[in-house]
Amino acid sequence: MSFESFRRALPSLVLLLLAGAGLAAAPKPAAPLPEGVVPLPAAGAQHMQTLLAAAEKYRGLHARAPIPAGSLDEVELKKKLLETMRQHLKPESLRAAEESLKAFGLIPETLDLGKYLPELLTSQVAGYYDTERKYLAMVRRGGGVAGKEGDGDGNDDMVLVHELTHALQDQSFDLEKLEKDDDPLSDAGTAVTALVEGDATLTMIDVQAQASLENAPGADQLISSLLGDPEKLAQAMPDLPGADQFARAPEWLRDNLLFGYLQGMTFCMSVRSRGGQKLLDYAFRTDPPRSTEQILHPGKWHTRRDDPVVVRLPDLAADLPGYRKAAEGVMGELSIRSLLHGGGADRARAVVAAEGWGGDRFAVYEKKEGGRLLVWVSEWDTEADAQEFQATLASPGSGWQVAGVAPRRVVAIRGDLANERREAVRARLAAAPAERPANRDVDLVAIGAKPASR
Repeated sequence: MSFESFRRALPSLVLLLLAGAGLAAAPKPAAPLPEGVVPLPAAGAQHMQTLLAAAEKYRGLHARAPIPAGSLDEVELKKKLLETMRQHLKPESLRAAEESLKAFGLIPETLDLGKYLPELLTSQVAGYYDTERKYLAMVRRGGGVAGKEGDGDGNDDMVLVHELTHALQDQSFDLEKLEKDDDPLSDAGTAVTALVEGDATLTMIDVQAQASLENAPGADQLISSLLGDPEKLAQAMPDLPGADQFARAPEWLRDNLLFGYLQGMTFCMSVRSRGGQKLLDYAFRTDPPRSTEQILHPGKWHTRRDDPVVVRLPDLAADLPGYRKAAEGVMGELSIRSLLHGGGADRARAVVAAEGWGGDRFAVYEKKEGGRLLVWVSEWDTEADAQEFQATLASPGSGWQVAGVAPRRVVAIRGDLANERREAVRARLAAAPAERPANRDVDLVAIGAKPASR
């Protein structure tokens, strides 16, 4: 595979900004395709088998059962998205996610996440694989028929390969079990999604180029330049469906939508370079990445292990009378990047300041009469990492009260609190216990992996 052939494959990679990760629906129907999803035309169904064979070849997995496929329009897609949210995202989890994002300033106070997400995703999704009902569907826009051979630029083919790869993953590794974390702000859950999406994106690119991307001279440099500013990548193809809606979305949402496809792809490339398909299958079957840090820096998963530090926040009820805890979670390196960039740091500085993340935990507290307090403890790999993060977060006008309470620990508080009570809370957070990981490196010999040929 040449550098030029990879460059020609980029339009399909950008198209995958619009591809759905997969839906999980309510109880299984008697028919293989649910109401609102129509079977692909005969020619499209036959063509799909050709694409399936290509996906099997480049991913190294084989279909263990037939994969029903169809198409649906945007109205039906929105129904499916709403149904999925109701079935698999508890209202209290969605409310907690919304309160957390607003507390950090990552989404506007006026944004209703439950209404906004289905609208945004309806404009973005080009296809999906349903992990519960075991079918895939392509989205018809403007009266077109997805899945028909000879559509012109082959974009439908690439989306089909992507979703067929999800079907292969599911039949081999059980995606519902793998992606069981239903916390929308889970850093570990975001990492697993990136594994799943990155693998499907890499397979899609391989099929289009008819070669393995990790073996393409110059591919690493080109991808690095793309990842340097993901917003420019999204802006590079303004005529794609949903491009306007995507451009107007809050930065944190854009970063998270892009992350699984782009950084997830580079993670899977690195895994295959390190240990071939055996190591990639091991990530799915036994030992998935545990943080967005490991996706961003694959060597921290497969070479010199760096699992997250687990921070345990104290119960602050006695220190915060009149408040109730509304949410708790982990930011992780990816969300810290978005936070720092959105807070005024240029992208390069935000990236550097988020590196060296060791682990974190935050909690959001609310008053009945109004008012919000955010408390946050973060652990860093080195004292210099902690100082870099502290200096970047505490920019003028940020509203953060930030203190380095130990060589590698930073405590940040945001919200109105009397000085005496703030100091008491800070002291409790400074003493919060942290569990450091065992960091067992992957044993390539034990799993039968060996470096892929280059």
